[in-house]
Amino acid sequence: MMVIENFRQVNEVTLDFLKLIPEQLFHQKAFKGRFQSFAWEFACIITTREMYINGLKNGALNGKTVCRSDTELEKLSPAKIREDILKTYKELLNLIKDEKIKKINFWGKIIEKPALISWLLQHEQLHFGKLMLYCSNIGIKLPPSLKEMWGHGSFSKKN
Repeated sequence: MMVIENFRQVNEVTLDFLKLIPEQLFHQKAFKGRFQSFAWEFACIITTREMYINGLKNGALNGKTVCRSDTELEKLSPAKIREDILKTYKELLNLIKDEKIKKINFWGKIIEKPALISWLLQHEQLHFGKLMLYCSNIGIKLPPSLKEMWGHGSFSKKN
């Protein structure tokens, strides 16, 4: 199934970005006074995944869908963030494969599961853009998996 392969690739890039961030910089901002910390970007990815997991399980995703807070997750170590990324990946993979789940009420509108997963992946890819900017600002090379996903010609040889 194409959705599963797309999700596998996105998850690989997310984990590869996480591996690149030096632990001493993980809770810092790459730009003074702008954007968020590296940790916050991964926290947002996890909380969004948790919302989608709970939404898929309960048939509805909206402002009442339960997940942990970004602030809580932002304090975690890179190792714990990795565990949560892997855990949410496995849970979402099982829900994607669950043929009983076909549609979900997404903020009051009934949508097909593939569209919902597409939006989740787009959210994560938005964070890739921010992480690319952060890494470039402090001289961290981009993960090869990102270049494979988007095409090597899209990146300078220095990155």
